[in-house]
Amino acid sequence: MTKQLYLFMAAIILSFSGQACDVCGCSLSGLYFGFLPNQNAHFVGVKYSHASFSAFIDNDGYYFEDEYSEDTYQRYDLMGRFSLSNRFQVRYLMPYMINHMQGSHQTVHSEGFGDPMVILYYSPFNTGSDFSGAFMHSLNVGAGLKVPLGEFDKADNGELVNRNFQLGSGSLDYVLSANYTIRRGNMGVNSETSLKLNSTNTHAYRFGNQFNLSANTFYYFEMKKVSLVPFAGLYYEIADRHKNHQIIEANTGGSSLLSTFGVQLFAGRVTTSIQYQVPLMQAFNTDDFAEIEGGNRLTAGLYYSFSFKKNQM
Repeated sequence: MTKQLYLFMAAIILSFSGQACDVCGCSLSGLYFGFLPNQNAHFVGVKYSHASFSAFIDNDGYYFEDEYSEDTYQRYDLMGRFSLSNRFQVRYLMPYMINHMQGSHQTVHSEGFGDPMVILYYSPFNTGSDFSGAFMHSLNVGAGLKVPLGEFDKADNGELVNRNFQLGSGSLDYVLSANYTIRRGNMGVNSETSLKLNSTNTHAYRFGNQFNLSANTFYYFEMKKVSLVPFAGLYYEIADRHKNHQIIEANTGGSSLLSTFGVQLFAGRVTTSIQYQVPLMQAFNTDDFAEIEGGNRLTAGLYYSFSFKKNQM
C-alpha cells in the first residue's frame, strides 16, 4: 500500500456531538468515527466541527409568548491513535466545545473542555492493500469509555441550563464500535456502526442511548506531489429519550438521516480533510407544541501521521 493511502485511512473524519436547544430536543451526539485507520502506526490531529439547531415552541398565544431558539455548536478535537501491536490500537479524543444559545427567552454561551473518550480497537482480520486490482478488506471492533470531565451543571440566573447545552453529561458512558472497509483497486466502501450506552449522572439524569450507522464510497487519485480521495455516502443516527429521576423527558431523542460529501488531501505525512453533511430526514421526538430542525454540518481536520514500521492498509 502506498504511503498516501495509508494516510487516508489514518485520518479520521469524526462527527461531533454538537447538540442542544431550549426545548431539550437536540440530543443526538453523532458518535461517528468515519474512516478508521487499519495500519499499525501512530497519528495526532486537530479537528474542527460546526453544527446548528433551530427550535420553536408554539404556546397558542393564550398565556405565554411563543418561544424560539437558534443554537450554534462548535468543537475542536485533539485526537489520535497509539498502536500497541499489529492487532490492537488505542484511539483517544479530547474535545474543546463552544456552544451558543440565542433564544427569545434565554441567551447562553458555554465554552470549555468536554468529556474525553478512549477506545481500544482489535483487528480480527486485515487482508492487506495494494492497487493491483485484488480484493481487499479489513475489520476493526472496539470498546471504550467516555469519561465525565466536562461541566454538566452550568446555571443561568440561578437555574440549570438545558441538559443538552452542557459541555459534558456528568456520566461514565460505554462505547462499542465496528468499522469495515472493502476495496478493489482504487475504489472502496467504508461502513461503520457505533453504540453509546449512557449511565445516570449525580443529578439522577440519564441521556438516552445513541446509535449510528454510516456508509461511504471513496476513490483514490494519486498525483505527482499530492494524493486526493473524494468520498460520499449516508449517515444515520438515532437516540432514545432522556430520563430525569426515571421520568421520561419530553422533546428529547429522535433520529436523522444525512448525506455526506467530503475529500481528503495528502502531502507526505500531513493530511487535511473536509466533510459536509446535509439532512435528508429528521424525526425528533417533539410534542404538539415544539418543532426542532437540525442544520447542515461541517467538519475540517488536520492530521500528522508517524509510523515506526511498514504497515498494511
